[in-house]
Amino acid sequence: MKIVKSDILIVDDSVLFSQGMVSLLEEFPNYVGSIKVAYNYKQTLEILATKTVNTLILDLNFESDDYDGFDIARKVKAFHPKVKIIILTQQAKIDNYEVLFNEINVDGYLDKQLGIEETLGALTAVMNGERYIDKNIKDMLEIGKWLNISNREKDVISLLSLGFTQKEIAEKLHISSRTVETHIKNLTNKMDAKNATHLVSIYTKYRKGNRENGY
Repeated sequence: MKIVKSDILIVDDSVLFSQGMVSLLEEFPNYVGSIKVAYNYKQTLEILATKTVNTLILDLNFESDDYDGFDIARKVKAFHPKVKIIILTQQAKIDNYEVLFNEINVDGYLDKQLGIEETLGALTAVMNGERYIDKNIKDMLEIGKWLNISNREKDVISLLSLGFTQKEIAEKLHISSRTVETHIKNLTNKMDAKNATHLVSIYTKYRKGNRENGY
């Protein structure tokens, strides 16, 4: 992937974190051009209005009752749509994903637990027009998807992963084959699977890494 140098604005109300981030990024001049820091909503908009910024590295949590990172991201995307936004937060949550990517249209989502290499990878990806989600958050999202399926869907995918046919699953669960087919189709859509075989592969990987009580 082509490395595109980025002029960065770090938006975080932690002075210690921001200064540390600047020091780390300055060690990689091939990736980073200028680096600016804003500690609040007002400073962010002032800098964007007067300085060249390609990428915003933004926290979600601020010590303010008037705004948070979501508000800043919305405003930036509304007035500076070409600026890439990478969320870098300690409060990575499943519920935030839909809002950040589907409503606000941010470009990256990273956990602060990650190292500088992952941040540079995210910078490279978003500057090349891609969305970037780190592995920890991807794993969290996958767990969340499986936790949110219905009990009947759990029964169907569990039997399917054991090698039972749709007809056999229907007989075991005392439902019609068409209903089994519908459950499999719905699960395939929910898990972004290509087909039933891919769905089973995703489920098997999930089961190996995450054990729910009795499931």
